[in-house]
Amino acid sequence: MTSKLTSFARLKKLGIAVPELLVPGDQTAPEKWAVIACDQFSSERGYWEETERLIDGSASALNLIIPECYLEDGDKEERAQRANAAMADVMAEGVLEKLKPGFMLVNRSTPHVSRRQGLVLAVDLESYDFSEGSKSRIRPTEGTIRDRLPPRMAVRRDALLDLPHILILIDDPENLVMSAAQTAAEKADNTVYDFDLMQGGGHITGRFVPQEELDALAGAFETLAGRSDLLFAVGDGNHSLASAREIWREKKAAGAPPDHPSRYALVEVENIHDSGLPFHPIHRVIFGVNPEDLRAYLGKKLGAETVASTGGMIGIVFPDGSLIKWNIKVPGGRLAVEPLQNALDAYLKDHPEAEIDYIHGEDSVKELVGAEGNRIGIILPDLDKSSFFRRITEIGPYPRKTFSIGEAVEKRYYLEARELT
Repeated sequence: MTSKLTSFARLKKLGIAVPELLVPGDQTAPEKWAVIACDQFSSERGYWEETERLIDGSASALNLIIPECYLEDGDKEERAQRANAAMADVMAEGVLEKLKPGFMLVNRSTPHVSRRQGLVLAVDLESYDFSEGSKSRIRPTEGTIRDRLPPRMAVRRDALLDLPHILILIDDPENLVMSAAQTAAEKADNTVYDFDLMQGGGHITGRFVPQEELDALAGAFETLAGRSDLLFAVGDGNHSLASAREIWREKKAAGAPPDHPSRYALVEVENIHDSGLPFHPIHRVIFGVNPEDLRAYLGKKLGAETVASTGGMIGIVFPDGSLIKWNIKVPGGRLAVEPLQNALDAYLKDHPEAEIDYIHGEDSVKELVGAEGNRIGIILPDLDKSSFFRRITEIGPYPRKTFSIGEAVEKRYYLEARELT
C-alpha cells in the first residue's frame, strides 16, 4: 500500500476526507467572488446591498447563498431556487477551477489580528451528531435550534456545490496540525490565491497541500484524536453543518451509496489556541420592560449579590447609563450565561411584550440601552478558551448565543467549493 493510500485511510478513520477543491479560475476575480458568511450583518441590509454594488454583475458566491437578513421577506423558496440555478450556471460557465485532491492552508489577516491560520478539508457527516448528549468525534459548541435548519436545508437539498462558511476548532496547544500543514505547503510551493477581501475583511492567502504530502498531517490529527474522543468542535456555522447532515440522512434513506458526495462537508479547521482567534462574549439587551422590575426578577432568580470589584460576573446596564456588577450562583463547571439565559427565557415566556436581542460589544449594549427607558442590558464575562474543550466533553454544548469568534468582519468568507454531484 502506498503512503498516499495509507494517509487517506488514516484520515478516513478520523472522519476526515480529502476533497477536490474548486477555486476561482483565472477569469474570475477572487475579490468579487468571495463574500462573508450569510449569517453576518443580519440586521444591516446596507452591508449586503453594498456587497452587491461592489460585485457589479461579476461571478460571485453572493449569488449562491441566502444572506440571513432576507429570510423574513417571505421568498425563501424562490431565493433557494435562484441560488441552486446560479450554482448550475457557475459549473456550466467554468467560473471555478478544480484542483487535485488535497487541503488548503489559509492565512488570514484582519483589521483586528495580524494572522490566523486555517486548513480547508472535508469532514464525514457520519462522524457528527448534534443531538443532546452526543459523544461523536465532531460535536457542536452551542445548542442546535432545529427551526433554523429548513432554509439551509432547502439550499443544500438540490445544491450542486458545497460552499462553506463553517469553522471547526481543534484543541492543539503544540500547533501540530498547522505546523505540519505549513511544512507541506512550503514543500509544494503552490499559492492558489492571495488578495484583499471586500468590505474590510482583511487579506487572505491560500496555499495548496497536495495529497502526497498528507502523511505528517495524518499523524498530527491522530495525536490529537488519541487525547480525546472529541476531535472537532464546531465553532461557526453549526446550523449549516447540521443542515448538511440532515440532507445526507435524507439521501442515505433514499438509497444514496455510502461514498456519495453529500456524506461529506467542506469546512475550515482552526486551532483554538491560535492567538489570531479571539473569543468574545455575546451580551443581551431586553426591550419593552420596566428595568427595575426585571432587575428585581433576575436578582431573585439568580441569587445575585451586588459587588464593586471586577471578575467572573455579569453587569447590568440601565437607561441612565448606570451599571452594577453582580455575582450570581453558578453550578460547578458552568458559566454565568446558563442560569441567566434560563431566567430570561422564563421571563420572556411570561411577558410576551418583551423582546431580547443578542449584541456584540459592551459599547453597543450601552448605546442601545441609553436610547430609551424601557430596556435593560446585560454584559457577560469573557470566555476562557483554555477550558473550552473540557467543558464540551464534560458538560456538553454551551447555551445559544454564548460567544462569538472574532468580530463580524473576521468571519469566514465563501471561497473554496466542492461538487456535490
